[in-house]
Amino acid sequence: MMKIANIEKRLIIDSHNLSGQFYFNSILQEAYANGLLNEYDIENMQLQCISLLANKCERYNMGVSSSIRIEIAERIMKSNLYTIGLYLKTLPDPDYAVYELKTVKIYELYERGRKLIDSRFNTAKIIYHMVQKNKLDTPNHSYVSTLGEEGIGTFFNTYDLEYDAHDIPASIDYQLCNPVDDLIGIEFIHKYLENLYLENEFCMNFSPKNIHRLLYGYDRRYEDLLINVFEQVLTVSLGCALAGGSIRELKISQEDIQCIYEKLQGYDKQGLMLSIQKAIKNIYEELDIRDTSLKKYIERSLPKIASNIEIGLKLNTLNKVFINSVNPDLESKIHFESGVKMDDEEYRKLEEYISLFNTLEDIEIAVMIRRHPFYSDIQAVDISEKEHKIRLYLKRYISELPDKRREQIIQIEKNLMED
Repeated sequence: MMKIANIEKRLIIDSHNLSGQFYFNSILQEAYANGLLNEYDIENMQLQCISLLANKCERYNMGVSSSIRIEIAERIMKSNLYTIGLYLKTLPDPDYAVYELKTVKIYELYERGRKLIDSRFNTAKIIYHMVQKNKLDTPNHSYVSTLGEEGIGTFFNTYDLEYDAHDIPASIDYQLCNPVDDLIGIEFIHKYLENLYLENEFCMNFSPKNIHRLLYGYDRRYEDLLINVFEQVLTVSLGCALAGGSIRELKISQEDIQCIYEKLQGYDKQGLMLSIQKAIKNIYEELDIRDTSLKKYIERSLPKIASNIEIGLKLNTLNKVFINSVNPDLESKIHFESGVKMDDEEYRKLEEYISLFNTLEDIEIAVMIRRHPFYSDIQAVDISEKEHKIRLYLKRYISELPDKRREQIIQIEKNLMED
């Protein structure tokens, strides 16, 4: 008699077709489409969900009245279905989840999910405190505000596990290197904090001073940008490893970039990735990184960085990928004396123009100077008030640039040719 062993179960529902945010709804749809549920099953579950909703609405009103606004009822229903879906995700596979849907009462599935939410909430709070302990010393506003009491801290004070379990009541501006996609509610917060903790852990291997100089080299006003610190630090540390330099210093010179270019320019995608993975191992060794979770997170980040390197090799713009650190203390300072205070409205407009100018390349600013010259008062004769203000804002912006960049822009403007 032939023995059959180690045969993997062939699943009917493909988990890739299921929504992470609306798991309950999507598994019902897939189960019905694949014949695991019939119309009677669906109708039975809908009636149970309505019964659960009625019970929850009565508790919401504390038994005072049976009436409730439609939008509140819809919100509670979404919360219920999210809670059930959270439990179903923990089961071995989607097919087994359908079996539970057919054999276990909806109310019981909800109660199991509710216990899971309590547990995830407490775990997320612990991770939040861990992130507070390993948070970076950086002036970046999005990072600081997201980790503050008015950011993620708000979530733990206002999250409604009972009636709004799918909601994310928190201000989260800081962008992760690996964004948390297709998750909501406590699942999103839990995963976001896990990822942020790992990003912080990696960056803790570098001094705040070196990270500051690196980000300052990326942009003098990086504190106002929606920039991911981990991605920039990992990219430059990778560049240092590829060039054979000191990883912890986060310094990479033009000679290093040229060395990297010569080393990688002949590789295809596979060869490039192998070189990057070899360099990553050097980073692990030099920084003594042993945590498996951190290694996995770093490796998840590599395809994005590898793609940037590949583009940099093709366009000869590796200097845009591997940023040079800049020590702001060594840059020339601009001194000024306070004069008459600018009108608030005018100041707001000036800020808006500066934000616009910051997005432009040197050659684009040079073209603007050619179009709106401000070198002498003669040039300002017979122009509109709006044109005059543009020239004034542009002149002020140029005057506040570092000497080297200002001179470079002016030289570009002098060399521009008229059509």
